[in-house]
Amino acid sequence: MSTPYDGKIGLWHFKGEALGESSIQELADTIKNWAPASDAIWVKTSDGDAWEGEFDSGEMAINGVSDIARWVDVLADNGLEFHAWANVTGENVAGEIDRVVEAANVPGVRSMILDVEPYEGHWQGTQEDVTTLMSGIRARLGTDFHIGISVDPRQQHYASVYPGRWRPYVDSVHPQVYWVSMGRDPQDLLDETYVVWGAYEKPIYPVLQGTADPASLRRAQNLARSVRGATGLSYWRLGVIGPLQFPVIQAEKVEEEVGPDDILRRYGWEKIVAPYQAGYHDGTQTGQPSSAVFSEFTSVRGHKTKYKATGKNRDTVWAAWRPGIPEDGIYEVSVYIPSHHATTRNAEYHIHGIKGRGTELLVKLRQERRSNQWVPLVVYEFEEGSEGAQVNLTDLTGEEGLEIAFGAVRWRQVVEQTEPPVGAGFDPPVGTAEERLSSQVWPGDWYDATGYATYYTTVGAAYHTGADLNLPHDADKNTPVYSPADGRVTYSARNLGSWAWIIVIRHDPLADGTVVWSRMAHVSSPIVSEGDVVERGQQVCSIGNADGQLAFHLHYDIAVTDVLERNPGHWPGTNLDAVLANYVDPREFILAHRPPGR
Repeated sequence: MSTPYDGKIGLWHFKGEALGESSIQELADTIKNWAPASDAIWVKTSDGDAWEGEFDSGEMAINGVSDIARWVDVLADNGLEFHAWANVTGENVAGEIDRVVEAANVPGVRSMILDVEPYEGHWQGTQEDVTTLMSGIRARLGTDFHIGISVDPRQQHYASVYPGRWRPYVDSVHPQVYWVSMGRDPQDLLDETYVVWGAYEKPIYPVLQGTADPASLRRAQNLARSVRGATGLSYWRLGVIGPLQFPVIQAEKVEEEVGPDDILRRYGWEKIVAPYQAGYHDGTQTGQPSSAVFSEFTSVRGHKTKYKATGKNRDTVWAAWRPGIPEDGIYEVSVYIPSHHATTRNAEYHIHGIKGRGTELLVKLRQERRSNQWVPLVVYEFEEGSEGAQVNLTDLTGEEGLEIAFGAVRWRQVVEQTEPPVGAGFDPPVGTAEERLSSQVWPGDWYDATGYATYYTTVGAAYHTGADLNLPHDADKNTPVYSPADGRVTYSARNLGSWAWIIVIRHDPLADGTVVWSRMAHVSSPIVSEGDVVERGQQVCSIGNADGQLAFHLHYDIAVTDVLERNPGHWPGTNLDAVLANYVDPREFILAHRPPGR
């Protein structure tokens, strides 16, 4: 199912007063300068039954259809699409129907996204109000105009917005994947998003938090595209996305990633082949037409997926995917497995065209273990031959009562492969061995009591440079502290005041050459000295309480300059600019630089 968002990069606009620009053209100029790969702007047109202009001022305020038409024209002149969005509350359904329909009917408005959240100021209506609102909108707009919903994707908020009532009327879902605001790991939040909304059978287009640390943002968008198969992304929001984030947002495809085999691969040409697209073919062994044997549905990627019951003793259907690779070379072949109608434990993919191999390669996959994600099958050197590069699949699995899915196959040309050095990457400095191997940061029951760049007054007014890591009820007392990554100790000594004992480690360069420094403060029982070489996971000290001056906890920060090597007790106090210039959010940094496989 084609949507207006496929292949698009979108930016969300809240209101003119939230921007530094004073006109639509100035905003368009900013986007062309900083975000030239962007295709579309999501512009808020109404809130409840009121035009957005009631809460805004200036040239960009929208007080009616003429303002929307002006926006459409200026954006079009600058090569940008206009997509509307509206906050619906259910408090005056008739008035909200009017605003949404009036906005959607302006020529050039490509779609309408309804913000449906279970919070004060957002949706407060009943299930019946949902039906009244949406049936009224569809009665006046028809079924061809694209309407999406934007939601908080977490499980605890799913039922409260009555998702089943919206479903007959909407065409896509735009989950608010705000991992920083929600205190989550981006992979963890994306996983929950696709589990919670994966069975909705509507294409999913994640809205990513554009203010995140660039490394974390890059990781999130790569996961959304390369693992979850998102065919379009948008970012919240204009006015707060900064110059560090825009270069990341402009990436239109995944250029490199670490595979399940821990190999870092850089990609070139890419081709995805799905049912009903060029390169896909299927048929039956019974003489029946495919349509009489296959069932189908739309996956969260927005493509058609076919499925049928598995065969125990013989195959009755077949499918083939032929990408037409541009040249001989190394290619990664992956298959997209949906969240439902894929319960087989024994799908057998037949890979053809591998260089130097006279026969096909058989790869078995348990579809039941995967859900709305790309699954790599092989990385091999392929060549054009009599059959050429091709993937085949039948329904013969030796099982009864299960289903097998025939979805999309992705071919990516591998232009470079690098095995990451042993020990590469960062883990949390606290937690059990098992907890530090997980994807959760902070691990287990550990929590950050202060937070990076947070203004606080515990030891005098200051903006915090890192994290204060704790377990409840002083359970962290004297627990081990570990080196988060390989490196060399540049300082291990007692300092004045509440710093007490400090350990600073200069870490080995990351793959891009970046060097950072970790500081652990208030610690006890130090077991490393200046000059010691340490490995990731090696204990360096224990949690302390600054010789009784503070509650037990670990002060942990990461510096991106050599300030801690020059001055281990560096403390910017109320100078926020100095905090931002020298330190990064340690949680976000670790999330973005986990070892392969975490």
